[in-house]
Amino acid sequence: MLLRFTKMHGLGNDLMVLDLISQHAYIKPQQMRAWSDRRCGVGFRRLALIEVPQHPDMDFSCRVFDSAGVQVDCLASDLCCVARLVADKRLISKAQMRIEVGRNVVDVQVHTDGSVSIPLGQAELLNEPTALPDSYRQRLQHTPWLLGTELTLASLDGLHAVLQVADLSQVPLSELADTLEQQTDWPQGSTLSAVQVHDCIRLEVLTWQLGLGLLDSFHPSLAAVAAVAVEKNWAEGQVHVSFADGAASGYLQWLENDQCVYFTSAVTRVYEGQIRL
Repeated sequence: MLLRFTKMHGLGNDLMVLDLISQHAYIKPQQMRAWSDRRCGVGFRRLALIEVPQHPDMDFSCRVFDSAGVQVDCLASDLCCVARLVADKRLISKAQMRIEVGRNVVDVQVHTDGSVSIPLGQAELLNEPTALPDSYRQRLQHTPWLLGTELTLASLDGLHAVLQVADLSQVPLSELADTLEQQTDWPQGSTLSAVQVHDCIRLEVLTWQLGLGLLDSFHPSLAAVAAVAVEKNWAEGQVHVSFADGAASGYLQWLENDQCVYFTSAVTRVYEGQIRL
């Protein structure tokens, strides 16, 4: 049996996407691992399955697996890719889609230019900022990239710390993250984001996840960065956010009286292919 697939790029992630609505197959973890191989297989970081939903008021269901064949949480980048593919292939004949993701429902909008908007949720800012450790601050005296010595903390599916800087290219983010990891009791998976504010509509970000390292693709910490940017008056309404390495970028938008930050970005269909089961 030949199974059709689409290779896609979105927000720094590359995905193999399988439409299991117009075709039917049972995918085994060992097959996912073989397909993820970049030398002998398709090569991908994540695999997304588009499936028939369990509930009739949903448009489709989505499950995501990593390159080891283990099911993982859906990221906004995954849903942007699958929504764009569903629209392009006309599996669903509408731009506003309701996606079933486990027990959750995500409303996604596909725009006429091919970009996709998705709600990220609203990060909760914690009341007390956290100062950089004294020993580290003393070492950083008169450092040109440092604008302040306080980290603004936000909570959204974990802890996120945000630091405004003058020049991302000079920030020793791994050293700063190591220092915080040793001197704070933050849980594993917390993130540290250094943010350079170019103007009220452009932010540039470097993000380090404790226990993992530098992030080069979409992460929910962007919602925390957005919440802090608004609270600190760095940005208003809609702002363009990009990773410092240029791998991913998109727009964050806040709507009045809405509980979500909306992220809008373009995704790319790289190629179509077939693979034998």
